[in-house]
Amino acid sequence: MSKTHDAIANDAVTFLVFDHLPMGILYCDADYVIRFANKAYAELLGKRPHDIIGRNITEVIPSSRAPEVMTTGQAEMGDLCSIPGPRADQKLVVNRIPVRDAEGVLVGMISQAIFNDPSELKRLSNKIEQLGHKLSQYKRRMAATLHAQYSLASLKGESASMHQLKDRLRSYARMDAPVLVLGATGTGKELAAHALHAESTRAAGPLVSINCAAIPKDLFESELFGYVRGAFSGAHHSGKMGQIELADGGTLFLDEIGDMPLQAQAKLLRVLESRTICRVGAVTAEPVDFRLIAATNRNIKDMVHAGTFREDLYYRINTFIIEIPSLRERKEDILPLAHHFLTRMGHEGVTFTPAAVSALQSFQWPGNIRQLHNAILHAATMREGSAIDVCALPPEIRPAHTGPVAPCPLPQDRSDLAGILAHNEAALIENALREQGGNVTRAASALGVSRATLYEKMKKHGVHAVRSRDRQGS
Repeated sequence: MSKTHDAIANDAVTFLVFDHLPMGILYCDADYVIRFANKAYAELLGKRPHDIIGRNITEVIPSSRAPEVMTTGQAEMGDLCSIPGPRADQKLVVNRIPVRDAEGVLVGMISQAIFNDPSELKRLSNKIEQLGHKLSQYKRRMAATLHAQYSLASLKGESASMHQLKDRLRSYARMDAPVLVLGATGTGKELAAHALHAESTRAAGPLVSINCAAIPKDLFESELFGYVRGAFSGAHHSGKMGQIELADGGTLFLDEIGDMPLQAQAKLLRVLESRTICRVGAVTAEPVDFRLIAATNRNIKDMVHAGTFREDLYYRINTFIIEIPSLRERKEDILPLAHHFLTRMGHEGVTFTPAAVSALQSFQWPGNIRQLHNAILHAATMREGSAIDVCALPPEIRPAHTGPVAPCPLPQDRSDLAGILAHNEAALIENALREQGGNVTRAASALGVSRATLYEKMKKHGVHAVRSRDRQGS
């Protein structure tokens, strides 16, 4: 039965397409007769297509392996061979692919010249090697970014409460269940989370830290869960991997989880229950494996009662609970921490006067370790000599005075007029702020300068707004 007009037209289009391919294509039947060869393959042989079509392939290419492929029925991929042509000892990289009909009967073979010159294969191999090297570099950079920056040794302190905390961290690190880290601002919740990861069996995997309070609510889901192409207006054309996917095989640390929007809480709960993640706009979910550590300075139980935090999620994340003690609960660690900060700042030989030690230990530290670090930085900068006196401490840490705050002793070198003026200006600003109870507007009026000017000078001298003890709640 002759071919229909449409079938003939389809064959013509197929041959036309093959003829315009830059790689050589040749087809021979089960009797080794060449039934098709495109221009590229014929040119490799130094001939035209009609010169070789209809001839036995072993006549055209004496070294052809068509008989072997027809006999075994096995494809030969990426084989280096020689063929007769316009150039002596012409080398090609070819694929030989057996062709079967709908019933599985072998009917022929396709020979595909994937590289007309072995040097092309070498260039491609070099390019792949370069891409592999770049990929390794990116992986190393990502591993350096997504790993624990701190360990148990980073948690400084020899108080009984700190020893108990470290023991608990070691114990919980061996488990793979979620951990909820509670503590006031500046107590070191992030350090605890990093230590948990570093001591866990997932230490070699990534540690992805997300501050839930720092992500805008309208971007929260796309940041955490990622999105597919075209998920929403303004989405990247290729989609985006979410932070949770980055934590696969490692640890996901959700800092300030109390600030997570309710809608995202529901989606996170599904991820924890199913161990799969579905990007925004996707219809299928992908498996994900991570250990969850969450932290907050809020009272989660109160939030559950108020309806601002899901109760079912709360019970999912609180398998183990760690409470970081505040600095005022372990005052014996204040001085060792202060010396540790001085050492890190390059001031190993600097000491504290008895008055400064008393002020440090009597202060209530509402900002905890972070506030102590900033106070020591301020004191190290403002000190005169090798000892930090109480006058070098930030104003809010100094003991209450009945009279004006006395400035620290003037520098020994009185020839530095600019330094002396700056020294006295800072003391005057501190006095004004203390007298006005920390109100910058009233202090600026008392000093006869604008509020903006006072802020500028405060920044210049490292002076912080002073608040009364009652207003700090200390």
